[in-house]
Amino acid sequence: MVKINILIVCTALVLGACAYSVFSNVYPHLKRIRIAAFDNQSSEFDIGEKTMNALSTSFRDDGRLQPVTQSPDCLLEGSLLSYEEKIYSFDAANNVQDYQIRITFSILFTDLVRNETIFENKALTLTSFYAVSAESTSKNKTKEEAVDEILDNLFKNIMQNSLENW
Repeated sequence: MVKINILIVCTALVLGACAYSVFSNVYPHLKRIRIAAFDNQSSEFDIGEKTMNALSTSFRDDGRLQPVTQSPDCLLEGSLLSYEEKIYSFDAANNVQDYQIRITFSILFTDLVRNETIFENKALTLTSFYAVSAESTSKNKTKEEAVDEILDNLFKNIMQNSLENW
């Protein structure tokens, strides 16, 4: 009985050590990132701070790069060039059903160790929709959810075009 328990524990330890990650890192020397405050050129006064907080949280949760304020290996800088919110769809009675939010960013991701630009996009536009009527099929039910989706997609876009670049 003791041998079986030892065998089960050893098997569990061996299988637990065989973890596989689908993430790759083209720049293995990058461990720490500094996220500079985003310059907000839009009409939404708090979106710059919200963007920086969302990106810091996303990088921390992702775990590949640790957000720091001193001695970074790489730097993420950006600007919010525009924020637009407009009606997207109406129902049969001509009532507003959905709104579209469109945010345009300028992004610069720099490797400070090798002093090279990893990713730059001067006009990255991301959109999301949110519902204002019960008949809407939009997955976001509030403006905040739509903005959060855009910021999540911003993080994914940065990672796909920098650390996950094939």
